[in-house]
Amino acid sequence: MATSSVPFGDSFMTDRKNSGEMINISKELLDRFYDLADFNQNTRHNAVIAILDEFEQNGSYLMERLIAGLASSRAAARLGYTNALIIILSSFEKDWPIEMLFKIADEKLPLNKTFLCEVGKREMSLAEKQNGLAYSAINLLADCANKLGGKRFIKEFWPLIKEDVTQPLDSLAPEWFYFALLVMEKHYNTLKAEVSFLSASGELYISDKDYDNVINILKKASGFAETELILKLLLLARASGNFETVYNKIVEKWLYHGDLHKVISRALPFINTILQQADFETDELVAVFSPEFVRLIRSVRKSNEFRFLLPTIEAILLVLKESLTTKEWTSTNIAKLLDSFDRVGNGNFDEFIGGNVKITEKILLRLNDNVHGIVDEALKEGGWRLRRITNVFQHWPTDMQENVLKLLFKHGKWTEETRNAFCSCIASLFIVNVRAGRNVITIYKEEHKKLLQKLSKKQDTGVKLPVISEPLSIFINVLTLWIAAASDSNERHSYLRDLTETAAIGEKMIENDNVNGVAVLNDLLLSLLSQPHRYHRSVVHYIFASFVPQMKLENLLQIFETINLSNEELMQEKDASESDDEDSKDEDDHENSEQTSEENEINSNGNVTNHQDETDESEFEDEEGNEVDEEFVNKLKTALGSAAARSDDDSDRDSLSSGVSDETMFRLDEGLAAVFRKRMKNSRSLSAFLVEQAQQFRAKCFDLLLIAVSHQEGAYKAVDLILPLIECAQQALHRKDGELTFKKATNLLEIIIKHKKNELDEKHAIKLLDELILTTSQTVNPVMRNILGNVASFLFSGCYDAKENAVTENMHKKVVELLGKYMNDNKNQILNEIITAPFIKYPHALLSELPRIIDFAFDENVRAFQRVEALSCAVAFLRKDLRRLQESLIEILKKLCDNTELWKAGDRLKRFNGISQSICGRKALGSLKHLLNILEF
Repeated sequence: MATSSVPFGDSFMTDRKNSGEMINISKELLDRFYDLADFNQNTRHNAVIAILDEFEQNGSYLMERLIAGLASSRAAARLGYTNALIIILSSFEKDWPIEMLFKIADEKLPLNKTFLCEVGKREMSLAEKQNGLAYSAINLLADCANKLGGKRFIKEFWPLIKEDVTQPLDSLAPEWFYFALLVMEKHYNTLKAEVSFLSASGELYISDKDYDNVINILKKASGFAETELILKLLLLARASGNFETVYNKIVEKWLYHGDLHKVISRALPFINTILQQADFETDELVAVFSPEFVRLIRSVRKSNEFRFLLPTIEAILLVLKESLTTKEWTSTNIAKLLDSFDRVGNGNFDEFIGGNVKITEKILLRLNDNVHGIVDEALKEGGWRLRRITNVFQHWPTDMQENVLKLLFKHGKWTEETRNAFCSCIASLFIVNVRAGRNVITIYKEEHKKLLQKLSKKQDTGVKLPVISEPLSIFINVLTLWIAAASDSNERHSYLRDLTETAAIGEKMIENDNVNGVAVLNDLLLSLLSQPHRYHRSVVHYIFASFVPQMKLENLLQIFETINLSNEELMQEKDASESDDEDSKDEDDHENSEQTSEENEINSNGNVTNHQDETDESEFEDEEGNEVDEEFVNKLKTALGSAAARSDDDSDRDSLSSGVSDETMFRLDEGLAAVFRKRMKNSRSLSAFLVEQAQQFRAKCFDLLLIAVSHQEGAYKAVDLILPLIECAQQALHRKDGELTFKKATNLLEIIIKHKKNELDEKHAIKLLDELILTTSQTVNPVMRNILGNVASFLFSGCYDAKENAVTENMHKKVVELLGKYMNDNKNQILNEIITAPFIKYPHALLSELPRIIDFAFDENVRAFQRVEALSCAVAFLRKDLRRLQESLIEILKKLCDNTELWKAGDRLKRFNGISQSICGRKALGSLKHLLNILEF
């Protein structure tokens, strides 16, 4: 190889001339290429800067020149050109994709036969001496081989590598197996006669007897380039149509061999990498997500490393999820995939792993047919299979929903699980979307209506149904299906009573008695919400939202009455309604019994009378019997030991009390105390459960109120709910467990304040303001007081025009009047937050009242705390956002402060400042000095 002191300078100019393309390159720029090989660091640095500056103008020429320089015979030139190329590519990466760079390299760095043999020998020698670089060297050899034609490859290149490539599979090195895979597509004619894993047609073919040999090759490759090797193996297997066989028989066995820790560290990164690098077809993904993979993930879930591996697991599952969304899947592949996840381990894969991917639900959504088999299996095994059907039911197309509902209804063997699944599927058909304070959208498709109507007709309830409005008709259909699916007689009778009551409501509405009809309907809906069944909620929300246009304020206050009940009253009402159901059921049974004569009827009545006469004694006996807790008695006997046996004999009582030692008595006391402590603990736990139920019921009631506040067609004004919400929040503060209710009530208040300003007029706002003051005078909670201040500001804003900076006359008069009352109030009947809120939030609208406020601030007859509040209102006029009022503000202050004697009273101001600081944490003196600065300015 000839050595030249000029790195490729003449060759480039010759190439450009031969191509007919002339580029004028300055001598200074050409000299910069020589400087790239200079020993001086600064010279090289300046050369790179100069080339970089010219790159936008002559980028093509400079890139070709730099790539060609990589083959310079001078090491210094190669180093300089490499560094310059790296810096330029870091700045112009998007303009020069890797394909363009390789194309230039192929043109400017051609391999001739002399270089080819030398490169091959050098790389093979490097692979032998440095095992860690073997795969890199082999990869370069394969690239060189693939650039050669068939004849030249056989003649010049094949003799160099033949001995290594043609080894038997049981002794073939992994890197040479990798080489064979890389060159197989280009030179299969040469290889097929020499290697055993190539078919006559040139495709990858691994016989059954060679599976273990290939697995051993993969094991030897572990830790080096196994990912690239296996990925190439799988791509060739795909081309030959053997992907599933190669993956299951070879790759999978390599992945999952060894102990769990090694399998985890090998399999998860490998699967994640190949899924990110290659776009697998659906049948190939079925092979990857095999039962072995599912078994591994379940094992990982039980290990301590799960929380660290969860991101990798989710990334793998997200690839499958994306494929399920974007690609067409056959029913066969979907069935295989679902079977892999369901058959391994116990329980639902999604519930076991957790997270948000829910992969088996996504698989179930792609199920186009065989829904009959899925539902039958779910009905047979129950549990999570039924729950999963309810989760995906609403996302299935209408025809599949119809099939599923028919299969569940036809099953007929109603247990609690099947009842919940069937009713939850029905509930998912009712959609109520609420944008808080803005609107409510209800969705119930016509095809769903026809479907439920068709199913309900198959159930004979024995209730005569009137011709009623559509929402009630829908409600009746749902109640009928709930009756059919009831898992016990008490539940069935309860729904039957609700159905009868709904029919009566319909008759009242036919008679135009909407007020009473809606009131009864609300009671019925609240009764359903109080029950623990989750499938009640969406149906109740839909029916409630449908009747909101017919509701009046008293119908909503009915909900507040329920919320404000104590926990005991709330749960007693629920228990009373349940007992009423049972009593009415007994009465129905009694009425349906045969009565053969009037004498029997009289005797029956007489028996009832006699029973009533003996009520006290019999009830006492029954209660006494019911109160006996055998387990508790046994624990008491255990604690008493031998003393318990003697205590049964009345004749031994005296001897027992006199003959037991102090030590024995102490021991008995400790045992009895332990038993009673445990019993009281269980009682408290039960009480906590009932309290939790009451809280959840109140939260459900607030959901109804949110629908009412947000509905755009309500016949009432949402602002009329402000005072009931305030009362509800105050009552919640008095309850030990009222935090959730308080939060719900205040959140609803904030929604009204934010979105319902358009409902206010002057008369209404003033009325609400007066009522607000009367009902909140005793409020002490600071959070609640701040909320009340926000409400007062909201009421004031309803009478304020921001564009005109004007407030209505009556509201202005009312605010000023209330300020005067507050300043002269010695009994704390008015909250300062309510009075000061309009002045602090809308000072620009009340600027004319500043002299009055200053007078109050310096009036010795006003209490110190109230004077501080007056000063706080005055300070509000100095906000930065009120600069446009600065001139008028200064004029008013000058008139107020023209008495210089006032400002000389330093001692009085200091005392006032100290009182202000101690009472409310504000230094009034600083505010006064700020006023003086404005005046002097």
